[in-house]
Amino acid sequence: MSKLAKELNELAHKTGDPFEDLTILAEGNVAAYNAAKRKFLVKASGVVMGKAQLEDWVWLDLDPCVEILEAAQKQGSTQALTDQLNKVLHAGQTPDGKIRKASIETLVHVVAFHLMESTWSLHSHPTPVVALASSTKAAEHYQASVFPDETVLCGPVPLFLKFAEPGLELGLGVYKGVKEYLNRYGRNPGQIILGNHGLCTFGTGSDEAFATTKMAVKAARVRIGALSAGGISFVPDDMAEKIAFRPDEVKRRADLVADKTK
Repeated sequence: MSKLAKELNELAHKTGDPFEDLTILAEGNVAAYNAAKRKFLVKASGVVMGKAQLEDWVWLDLDPCVEILEAAQKQGSTQALTDQLNKVLHAGQTPDGKIRKASIETLVHVVAFHLMESTWSLHSHPTPVVALASSTKAAEHYQASVFPDETVLCGPVPLFLKFAEPGLELGLGVYKGVKEYLNRYGRNPGQIILGNHGLCTFGTGSDEAFATTKMAVKAARVRIGALSAGGISFVPDDMAEKIAFRPDEVKRRADLVADKTK
């Protein structure tokens, strides 16, 4: 069995732990990228994160998925491209060679691997994040960071995206959103908030993706608490930038996301 599948299983079980309140039932998914092979492993469709088994992960080639996104950016979300995506998703291959359909939200991870130089991508549905992302002023609530450690782990400015139908529409929305973010800030978003949907975090290891998710969830709770106490006071943009990229904070981030048990 694939070592990567075992690592994905561990992360899925942590994410699906009811105590964490990050996913229930078949919500959420996670993927990891093998750059040498230009392939990635992603959760099969319909699998409960907390109950994932080694046979619940499927390999997909990155390049056909990228081609679909690039075509969709030019043509829009056409039925032909939706059919092409479904064909790709249905061709997922488990580590032991069986064919299973990959998650409908696979393209979210493709964006992370193609544009963001990440090798791990975690998508979850934390209750406090979804609550804020479903509010009438969701974009306003995510216009900036709210405390220093959110800035350090999740970046000074979240990327908020309006709701998009899971599948090609969602993937295209994330693809466009990340491109615009890169053009504006010259760096990757640390957290992506999907309107009426959930959270995406990333990393070069499973620990980084999970730690960023945990901090993003705390930040959502802080926002909700601040709103209940009269409104959110954001960290000023210039200060957030300074904190996030100070050498001591960059080192502290590396320490925070490292799993000391490994």
